Formats: sequence, structure tokens, C-alpha cells
Amino acid sequence: MKVVLVHGIFNTGHVMRLLQKRLQQAGHQCFSPTISPFDGRHGIEHAAKELSQQIDAVYGVDANIVLVGFSMGGIVGRYYLQQLGGARRVSQFFSLSTPHNGSYLAYLPYPSKGIKQLRPKSALLAELARSEAVLEGVKLYSYWTPIDFTIVPSSSSFWRVANNKRFIIILHLSVIFSRRIAKAINNEIEG
Repeated sequence: MKVVLVHGIFNTGHVMRLLQKRLQQAGHQCFSPTISPFDGRHGIEHAAKELSQQIDAVYGVDANIVLVGFSMGGIVGRYYLQQLGGARRVSQFFSLSTPHNGSYLAYLPYPSKGIKQLRPKSALLAELARSEAVLEGVKLYSYWTPIDFTIVPSSSSFWRVANNKRFIIILHLSVIFSRRIAKAINNEIEG
């Protein structure tokens, strides 16, 4: 299966390499683009458009893919699916420690449109909540940890339309390094 892994804020595609390696060892073809600027200053919409262009450049415009988004990358992935037509080609979407309902940490003063869009009840998160029907043909998963001090509260990663699975993993970034997460994703892809 062709898998696209989307990193979170203040990271590059390289942060997804261990998860990418584990999925490749299971036989999947993986691509982990770098979305810039890394701090989301131009907003989720800009990042999702860049993601869409990179997916098309690597896999063409029609190939069926599995999408994995970590943290803000999960919201970028949702925007791609719900607002840019990505849902027509994505069979499964895995969000990992994604603030589907926002994070109070996004109120920290940092000049980034993307961070502001991750605040609870932001206009962007409300827009995504309203357009979830577009995802009807996509299998949705939200994997998260209650020991997450970046998604505040951690339960904000619970996504009502997804298959939610809680993992006891210490700290936000550790989710993408977890063998259990990689195995859970592979098991769902393999069906």
C-alpha cells in the first residue's frame, strides 16, 4: 500500500522516519514530505495545499493512498481530505495525537496562523467538524495517549467519527516512535 506520513509543527518529514521504516519493513511504500514553513505560519490551508501537491508529484493524481497525520499534521490531513478532495483517493486515515477538538497550548503567544487555528472552537476546527460527512468512504482512526502535555487536554484527540484507540505512551512525540502504534497501523492496513 502507498502510505503518506504527515509530520507535526516545528518538525520536518524526517521526524517520521522510524515509523516510515517500520511500515516499509511491513511491505508498504511510504512517503514522508516536509511541509514548510515548519511553524505553520501561513495556516492549515496553505500546509494542506502543499501536502496535496507533494502527494500528486510522488504518487500521481489517482493512486489510492493511506494517510497518517501526527499532531498538527493530522489537522492538515483532515483539511486535505475534507476541503481539497483528498477523501476520494484515501482509503484510511490515521490521526496520531491530533488535536481534533483543539489544544489550550495553542494559546501560547507565537505568531503562527496554524497554531491559532488549533485553539479549541476555532473557525477552522468548526469548519472541519461541519464537513465530516465528506469522509464517509474513508476508514478513520484516532490513536492518542492520555499522557500528552502538548494536546491539552489529551482527550481533545478523541474524534467522534473515528475508531479511537488510547495507548499508554509517555509524551506527545513518543507516539510516532512507538512500535505498538506502527503495529496497530499496519494491522489495520493489512485488514
